[in-house]
Amino acid sequence: MELVCHQCGFTNDHQEFRFLCKNGCPACGESDMRLCPECGAHVMFSRATALEKEDVRMRELCQELSEMEKSDDPAAQKKAMELIGTLRRMNERWNISKLGDFIKERSRELFF
Repeated sequence: MELVCHQCGFTNDHQEFRFLCKNGCPACGESDMRLCPECGAHVMFSRATALEKEDVRMRELCQELSEMEKSDDPAAQKKAMELIGTLRRMNERWNISKLGDFIKERSRELFF
C-alpha cells in the first residue's frame, strides 16, 4: 500500500517507512505513525484509507499481468514474478477466490 510523505512528497510502499507506533483504536480506525526514509518526518498511515484505493490498483496489476506473454527473457520473467507476488500479498488482505485462481492460472501459463 502506497504512502506519501506530507513534508517532502516521497512516495513508496508503506513498509519502506519505518514503523514508529500505533495510533487510534480499533473501533475508530487504527493507523500507524511511520518515519519518512527521505526527510525523517512523522507520517500517518491509515490502512482504511489505503485500502480504498487498493482495489483499483489490483485491477491495474491484473490487466498488466493478463497482457504478459510467456518469455525466456529474465527481465520479463522478473517483472511477471513481481506482479504475481504483489497481487498475492494484496489478495491476502482481500481473499478474493477469483483473483487467487487468476494468479495461479497466469503463473502456470507464464512459468510452466
